[in-house]
Amino acid sequence: MNESLYKNAEEAKRHAAAIERIAASTHVRPEEVEPLYERILAEMQKKARITTFLAIFTARRVEQLLTKMNAPHAGAPTERLP
Repeated sequence: MNESLYKNAEEAKRHAAAIERIAASTHVRPEEVEPLYERILAEMQKKARITTFLAIFTARRVEQLLTKMNAPHAGAPTERLP
């Protein structure tokens, strides 16, 4: 975890919990979610004037990206019939 992104241990724990929730909901390992989450968080921190809801916005964006990346391609069969 990139400690420079977080103001304190409490904030780091909050973001770590968000990473765990995203991993569980998208079926992606937390080790794979973390770098994407931290990259998006860093981008959002640069632009944000109010940081209260950054964890929520970051989590939502990461989850959308991971869901889109793991979605089957349009027109491709999702399962084979016997």
